[in-house]
Amino acid sequence: MSDSLNAGKLWFLGAGPGAADLLTVRAARALAAADVVVWGKALMTDGVVEEHARAEAELVSWPPAEMADIHAVYDRAAQEGLVVARLLWGEPSLYGSVRDEVRAARERGLDYELVPGVTSLFAAAAALEIELTIAPQSSRPLILSQGRGDPVPVRELARHGATMALFMVGERAEELQRELIAGGYEAGARCAIAHRVTWPQEVVLTCRLDELAATIAARDLDRHTIILVGPALEADGPGVSPPS
Repeated sequence: MSDSLNAGKLWFLGAGPGAADLLTVRAARALAAADVVVWGKALMTDGVVEEHARAEAELVSWPPAEMADIHAVYDRAAQEGLVVARLLWGEPSLYGSVRDEVRAARERGLDYELVPGVTSLFAAAAALEIELTIAPQSSRPLILSQGRGDPVPVRELARHGATMALFMVGERAEELQRELIAGGYEAGARCAIAHRVTWPQEVVLTCRLDELAATIAARDLDRHTIILVGPALEADGPGVSPPS
């Protein structure tokens, strides 16, 4: 798609992990030019919109908006020549429903562009001061999963011994802990919990794998949380540990 800021266009923008200053320059420019901004208030800080959107831009928050309401905005864009910025949490290619969004734009004959963003996984790695693809002795694979709904169960993925990043699984921490250990990770393996990284109330800490569920429950971190486990957490480095 063209990278010019034209009327009658949909911008699908990677909004980053939450902090307003982690948008790319291109995403910030597109957001500043938008007539309508569709954003997930629960998934990013207010500053993303307050700092980058025009004061007169129409804001559509989901929820309470549903997909039918968002598609109605796309219809208006086609009919009225509006520029719409659709903010997608983190990096749109990771659990961002990109195919559905692109299909909606094409069905309406709208010009569109996808702008990549900073995934919350990379923000978590930065906070933990780790290199995701390195182990103490060599480079290792990196596996990303949602756990639920994936064709390969977490237990089977764990058998590879790779570093794993598990998205949106905090509410299933007890089951996840059990499956990771059954798949081959040691009960005492170091794992990390990253909750709302880059937000003012972020929580980033490490614990033993067999303490994962209890740690999440104790701090009420069952939502908006990424869990990491594997060789990258075992490599030498300061990382982050729970406060004493």
